[in-house]
Amino acid sequence: MVTTNRLEIGAVVMSGDGKQLGTVKEVIGDRFKVERRLFPDYWLAAEYVDHTLDGIVQMVLPKQGIGAARVEAPRS
Repeated sequence: MVTTNRLEIGAVVMSGDGKQLGTVKEVIGDRFKVERRLFPDYWLAAEYVDHTLDGIVQMVLPKQGIGAARVEAPRS
């Protein structure tokens, strides 16, 4: 598992099957917010990140399975 301290704001989030999901907008605790153009943002659990490299966050799940990684927004 990749820890959230390795996630950079603005990094591109890619699904396990190579589809672009959006960009990292915010990181809090063990989750991060994915910003998407023209669609609502959502939070993902960092435990589903395979690796990060050169501004890309690679998820382990394919785009159709990314719902399993969605989590509630952190409480303030």
